[in-house]
Amino acid sequence: MEDQTSPLKTPAASNPASAPDDGSLLKVQGLKKHFPIRKGLLGRTVAYVYAVDGVSFTICKGETLGLVGESGCGKSTIGRCLLRLYEPTAGQIIFQGTDISLLQAREMIQFHTRMQMIFQDPYSSLNPRLRVREIIGEALRVHGLSKEKDWQDRVRELLAEVGLQPDHMARYPHEFSGGQRQRIGVARALAMNPDLIVADEPVSALDVSIQAQVINLLDSLKEKHGLSYLVIAHDLAVVEHISDRIAVMYLGKLVETATDRDLYLNPKHPYTEALLSAVPIPAPGGRQRRKARKLIRGDVASPINPPTGCRFHTRCPKVREDCKEIEPPLVMVEPDHWVACLHDGGSRP
Repeated sequence: MEDQTSPLKTPAASNPASAPDDGSLLKVQGLKKHFPIRKGLLGRTVAYVYAVDGVSFTICKGETLGLVGESGCGKSTIGRCLLRLYEPTAGQIIFQGTDISLLQAREMIQFHTRMQMIFQDPYSSLNPRLRVREIIGEALRVHGLSKEKDWQDRVRELLAEVGLQPDHMARYPHEFSGGQRQRIGVARALAMNPDLIVADEPVSALDVSIQAQVINLLDSLKEKHGLSYLVIAHDLAVVEHISDRIAVMYLGKLVETATDRDLYLNPKHPYTEALLSAVPIPAPGGRQRRKARKLIRGDVASPINPPTGCRFHTRCPKVREDCKEIEPPLVMVEPDHWVACLHDGGSRP
């Protein structure tokens, strides 16, 4: 299909990478990931799943960007594309001035020491056949970041940093709770002294009582080591407490990006308003942002055959005729606040 490798049609002025150019760690421009659907004995490609379809954003040094959206919108695919676990279909991934989307597998090895990932499921992301010292220390030995006699001392230091005991290094993953396993995953990501950590739903598989502890741990590690995060979540309440900026994603595209405070107090896109209205508020009247619950009806359209125009128009309560034909670009409607909406955001091309 010709469209899968074509550049974004969005004008340069609508680039949602609203963070300043100076101090940027990661720049993503026009990222696309289309998964082929194959049928028949010859595996002929009959269609594509447009998982990510033209996404741009920037993460600065020491910054946390929260990426939120419903399940299936493509946010986890973005995280895996950044580390080249999935090969992007098109677009640029510029990390510290180098376009890593063009690098060969061997050339990517050095960047894997500077970009790490925390996976969603703490039960399946740890090898059950390895002890904790081997899970955390394997990368240290493979990349030669620690001498053979010193790597176990480094593992003990990492366990202490994430709130575990040094003697835990001799245990297997099945001997730990879900929260402890996720702490092991955090220690494994931290072992390489990375600059950027992609946290893919880092607390969604944990009990609510444990989620705050892991979020606080990530926040403290960020301050201590000067880390940058891309935190992927479907729960806006989670990213609120850790993010500096938040990007909202719907069906493969970004629909709104803003600073955390601005997004929560002044959402512009109807989809963002609906997501925020669904966040439980423990103290009635404690926040001003939710005056009435905003419901969106229907199901998310298929990423195999996404709607024309605005992809949210099939569920939008404020839909108009031009929304069905014109695809709204992301434009800045306020300082550091970008919206893709023809009407509420004023982003008419």
